[in-house]
Amino acid sequence: MRLTERVSVIGGGGLGYGLSSFYDCNVYAIDTGAEVVVIDAGSGIEPELMFRRLEEDGLPPDKVGKLLLTHAHADHGGGAAIWRELFGVEVVAAEPTAGMVESGDEVLTSLADARAAGTYPDWYRLAPCKVDRVVKAGDAIRSGDLTLEVIAAPGHSFDMVCYYCPEMKALFAADAVFAEGKLAVIRTPDFSMGDYRKTIAALAQLDVEQLYPGHGAALTENGGDAIAAAHSRFLQGLPPLSIV
Repeated sequence: MRLTERVSVIGGGGLGYGLSSFYDCNVYAIDTGAEVVVIDAGSGIEPELMFRRLEEDGLPPDKVGKLLLTHAHADHGGGAAIWRELFGVEVVAAEPTAGMVESGDEVLTSLADARAAGTYPDWYRLAPCKVDRVVKAGDAIRSGDLTLEVIAAPGHSFDMVCYYCPEMKALFAADAVFAEGKLAVIRTPDFSMGDYRKTIAALAQLDVEQLYPGHGAALTENGGDAIAAAHSRFLQGLPPLSIV
């Protein structure tokens, strides 16, 4: 589903657009002119639904050159191996995420606990995937005429990063912040409210017009207002609003 001339949403499950598996995060495809860059991989359950969405938006899957992971939670990184195997994409992730994705670590990614709690089916397993390029905060990924800057964003998970495109004033925010200034507050060992507070303060300094969160609706204008709303609640000492 085209959101702008450059950005499509091709995946999203129970907390998103309902375009693919119930277990998927929002998955975005960016047409950079030179290739298609995909942000996050979904869960790996029924991936053919996302591939179909690409085709519907005039983006052949074999044009996908890069897959950028935001963090290693299964709804975001679980499908990476399928994308790499089928289309030979360059998988990109920050170092902590890369380690968990390559090893298929179901403990550090909190998948084992989530599966036990019924969040994922009993049969679901995390497929290990080689990461081709390891990045860190401050790095810039060039593709076509666009830049995607790596922004550290711990809080929801210790390894999370966002990707900021200055040319579009677009933030691919993963699970850092959502429409209406909501956050994703969860009870897992890798969650930190203190880190979350610092992340929101840092994101509030960016010039954001378009906000593409990992769940819920994207904002193609005034996206910075959602970040400002989350930041304001922290400054006032109010508990954050949460999507879960």
